[in-house]
Amino acid sequence: MRGNGSAISRASGSGRSSAAAARALAACLTFCVLGAAASEAGWLDKLVAAGEPSRPGGNGALERLAARLQDLPAAASPAALAAQATPEGIWRFANRAGEILTAGTPDEMQRVASVLLPDVGANARLAIYLDEDTVFRHPAALADLPKASGLNVVVGRDCYAVVGRGEAGGRLLAEVRPNLLVELNERRAFEEAVWQLQRPLEAAEVRVLALEPGAPPVLPASPRTDATSKRALIDAIEPASLAAALGAVRGQTVLITARIDGRLLFVQPASGSERSLILADLFAAAEEADVNLVVLHTAATPRQPGGRNWLWQKVEVSGLDQALQRARVADFYNALGAANRPLLASTVIAPRRTSLTIKPLGEASGPASPTGVGDMFTAVLSEITGRVVITAVVASLRSAERQRELELRIIPGIPADVAATYLLFVVLGLVGAPASRLWWRRLWPPEAAADYAGRVGYLAARLVRVLCFLLVFLPLSACLSVPLVLVRNVLGAAAYRGLLPWRTRRRATAG
Repeated sequence: MRGNGSAISRASGSGRSSAAAARALAACLTFCVLGAAASEAGWLDKLVAAGEPSRPGGNGALERLAARLQDLPAAASPAALAAQATPEGIWRFANRAGEILTAGTPDEMQRVASVLLPDVGANARLAIYLDEDTVFRHPAALADLPKASGLNVVVGRDCYAVVGRGEAGGRLLAEVRPNLLVELNERRAFEEAVWQLQRPLEAAEVRVLALEPGAPPVLPASPRTDATSKRALIDAIEPASLAAALGAVRGQTVLITARIDGRLLFVQPASGSERSLILADLFAAAEEADVNLVVLHTAATPRQPGGRNWLWQKVEVSGLDQALQRARVADFYNALGAANRPLLASTVIAPRRTSLTIKPLGEASGPASPTGVGDMFTAVLSEITGRVVITAVVASLRSAERQRELELRIIPGIPADVAATYLLFVVLGLVGAPASRLWWRRLWPPEAAADYAGRVGYLAARLVRVLCFLLVFLPLSACLSVPLVLVRNVLGAAAYRGLLPWRTRRRATAG
């Protein structure tokens, strides 16, 4: 009987080990899925979006858009409607109550306001809110909407006014700020531009540089601040040393004032002639140093902030102090631009970097030297007042994908997917520990206290051995130890189930 009890006890222990191993394996698989998802940018946003409820039996996208109307003040937008275009050329409209109306002809389009907004009236100016799919997949269909209506595109939690109707291939723009527009031509480029502009402005990480010959060839790692005003001071640096010095300000945003002419960047020191730098070399150095490099282009003489002009007036960047006090990057650029002069923001996306260009609407592909009367007047005014007027911005920035990957990192300096894979193998290694522990004892036998002069040395050697096992050998041997342990437990459980009836019958016969 004692033998049978011992066998049952061993079998129960084997069953518990198998169940524990199965639970551990399930946890590891779950961790693997999450680890793989973590390597993709924006995985948390996708999980949250997937969990949003939608009303059954209807158009989920349109209903979610209509639900957003409830967040709008009724007094500010009494004639608000959600709208969605279909591939068949039919429009679907919804009001705040979720009532949906389909319109496929001009006559039906005229009845939309009277049916869905009876309290407002048929002649009211509609405020129509569109989703991204409608704007990017069916831009020509926007011309079918009532001409007097105001169009808006909803992007996540934000909403932007739409400028233009996309008629006859015309430009379709989103108004991110009153004087700052983004073209609605390609979805990924638009979302990248919006992400870059809507980021919080970390003024403490913004460095304003003055490129002056004879200045120090290096930059301090952290900004210097004025003891009285607590404002960041301008850092002077030797122009030829700028590219090499960017490594000291990793992760920060660097602003320089210059005139961009083709592939060259010109700066005017406080004394002497203009100096030129190759713009591509600076952007390559910024990418290597993981720095956001922003070039503030001026059509006037590119004098450096903090110096003196020929009238001995201190040179300042017009609007820079006020811009640095804004909450968002879009507000920063909007404050730098000239009043009542619309600016257009566009992006070019690379795997790790984004090139952002902000220029006056209707201007050529890039900043150029002053040619018109207005630009010449701006140049003369800048020389007299000592205030550098910014007419365009060209920047090399961390992309949204790169920034999200940095935010997902568990260990600084190690990519998120590498860290997630390592942790996965550590967890899997714990499942295979019964086997890997035996291998480790043969590879690195336990220490003997007699081999050490003191107890401190003995304990230190044991600690090093344990850490090497947990952090190095355990994850490296997981691919072999985990299958071995699982197979051993499964075979043990199967053998127990096959032997138990035989033992039971033998015990009954003996009785």
